[in-house]
Amino acid sequence: GGRLNWGDGNDKLIFLNIKPNCCGILVGGLEELPDPYNLIKKIDTIKSKELYHDGVLINWDYDISNHFINCLETKNLSDIDLPPYIFLIHGSAPEFRDEKYGIGLYIDKSQTLKELAIEENSKLGKQYILVDSDAKEYLNFNKKAIEFSNIKRQVIADNLFDYGYKIICNQSHQFLKDYNNMYLGSNCTDLNCDLIKSNIFPTTLRADISAYLFRGKRNLSETTLKNVNLLERAGDLELLELLTNACILPHGGGYSFPDMKDVLDVLEYKNQRYYVTSLKTNISRLKIIRNVSDLQFEYRGRDIILKTIQLDLGEIIARLNPLFSLKL
Repeated sequence: GGRLNWGDGNDKLIFLNIKPNCCGILVGGLEELPDPYNLIKKIDTIKSKELYHDGVLINWDYDISNHFINCLETKNLSDIDLPPYIFLIHGSAPEFRDEKYGIGLYIDKSQTLKELAIEENSKLGKQYILVDSDAKEYLNFNKKAIEFSNIKRQVIADNLFDYGYKIICNQSHQFLKDYNNMYLGSNCTDLNCDLIKSNIFPTTLRADISAYLFRGKRNLSETTLKNVNLLERAGDLELLELLTNACILPHGGGYSFPDMKDVLDVLEYKNQRYYVTSLKTNISRLKIIRNVSDLQFEYRGRDIILKTIQLDLGEIIARLNPLFSLKL
């Protein structure tokens, strides 16, 4: 994951192609390990009835893509006292993608949004943007969706673990922070942001590899920038203040594509994009794809944790050993 930036946060200009889905992870603590069979029965009960929050029907999206409910065993690595067991609920807010409850988040799902958007051609293809009062309306709707997504995960936790649990943190990692900053698959460690309620952040890997809890840090440090040979360049481009306040931390291992090496070109035809990629075994051979979601992929492993520590993005406070994962 990472952070996209196109201004100081106050310029009323929003790129709709970023498509924030307000995804996040609730980390909850348990004193006893739940029985998977009982959880399956509770999930079935939840899915068979209608749950609402603030008049919005909750969409069960914990069986979609990489969304899940995990239970793990806690191994404390700091002075923070955590419960012996942890559960993770990973999900987003598909309820707000179209215009049913407002302006909508997704340009390809909301006709209202498409009518408001200004079309601009760029080197990255056609961009849809909002400015001024339209940008303000979108940002407010985005904040409403973030709050709903957070509460939705808590509502699900309340129903699954009704015998009692402790919220450790409930963090978004794919959201519009302000007019000019999008966190795209990355935790935001900026504690001055009113959307960030805790300085504890989860990083999840594969189902067979431990997850981790981090204490966030303001990053990137000048030492880190120097170590990766970016300090002088950042100064020359007048980006030092931006980079030393990046405040990023991976929320997961992310995807790797085992056969592809690089994206060489992007072709456009009839409002479709085709990605021209080279292959690792022979870079002269090409693979041209349209639907990225259909690609063969793998989840990356512990190298993400090692790189997080190497770049001093955060401090590990607990290792969470996997016990079971549910996608139902």
